[in-house]
Amino acid sequence: MEKHSRPTPASSVYLGRQPIYGIDREIRAYELLYRQAQTDTSAPVDDGDRASADVMLKAFLEIGLPMVSPEQPVFVNHTRSLLLMDPILPADRCVVEVLETIEVDDRVAAGVRHLKQLGYRIALDDFLLDGPLVPLLPLADFVKLDCRALGEARLRDHVRALRPYGARLLAEKIESEIEFERCRKLGCELFQGYYLRKPEVLTGRRIPSNRLSVLSLLAACTDTESSASAIAALIARDAPLTYGLLRLANSAMYRRRSEIRNPAKAVTLLGIDFVFRWATLLALAGNDDCPAGYLESALQRARMSELIAPLHDCCPAEAYMTGLLSTLDSVLNAPLEEVVGPLPIDIRYKRALLEREGALGSVLNSVTAYENGTWRVVELTAAMQRSFWEAAQYSQSMVRQMTLIGAAA
Repeated sequence: MEKHSRPTPASSVYLGRQPIYGIDREIRAYELLYRQAQTDTSAPVDDGDRASADVMLKAFLEIGLPMVSPEQPVFVNHTRSLLLMDPILPADRCVVEVLETIEVDDRVAAGVRHLKQLGYRIALDDFLLDGPLVPLLPLADFVKLDCRALGEARLRDHVRALRPYGARLLAEKIESEIEFERCRKLGCELFQGYYLRKPEVLTGRRIPSNRLSVLSLLAACTDTESSASAIAALIARDAPLTYGLLRLANSAMYRRRSEIRNPAKAVTLLGIDFVFRWATLLALAGNDDCPAGYLESALQRARMSELIAPLHDCCPAEAYMTGLLSTLDSVLNAPLEEVVGPLPIDIRYKRALLEREGALGSVLNSVTAYENGTWRVVELTAAMQRSFWEAAQYSQSMVRQMTLIGAAA
């Protein structure tokens, strides 16, 4: 795949994490925070949907829950839009934090009840007795109280009024030992604040996804006639989506004896609904770093690899996957060995991609040689030429279809 010059995107992603402590000052949970840079102590949030989706993707996929919080649950801010859909994070690890700015209408209340039925715990952020979140009190597992904003007298009133509901009270904005002891004596069980520990910033690698591919995936997931195999085939056309899906399927959320190594099995395992939620988060987070030209080149290489596979006595589907994955260095703008190394795929793919070994490596060598104009096997030139132009037509057609879906969306 020819490499074109383009601005280098930020290859790293950042996620804030602040501990939540128990009475004995042991870490009981973490609140996850939107961050844009390693040095951020806070980050402006102009789009709450995008910020919350960004946090969830980083926590579950790009950094990973084992690094973010190996054992403790994580509190994640949820906007109105996200309260109306099932989270991507598992219920035993995620506490749904309802922002204090949300107006609770019938749809929001129904959404929160549905999340409770799925096993998610609910936290009410910056709660006020005269605030908009009061209707959700019967559903709350945690109520967060800003001890500095409330002051001692109002904090005492809130604790007294909330006690009959049975929710655990979390005192936040703790900035001194005096405040910690005051909140503890009043009956708060959990504590958070700069005095106890400031937020820290975790770092991971970005996995950008082309917006057209994501929109195409969303459209397919919402089509009642789409099958799991059709969804998997759509994902297999896009290298970053394939990469992300396999990482999701092999994450710590699932316990299995063997790794999932192809999109079809991954979609069957996760389910179309889960794939839809993931695609929705990708769309909300706006990960559209991959230009359409790179997508077209990736599809062309994958299709050409598939077409010439019989010349090398190997499986066309495996050749397609090899050709697609071989473009990850350009699509993700990172060294191929760095991207492919942690990917849970058969060792044959890795050897083909990194060492050009085996029949799949031979297919890849042939395709790249033809692309680079260094092809020298005269007796196969006609077949290679036909495959090249058929692959070009295929990739152009696919990108046109995705563009139409994107325009319709």
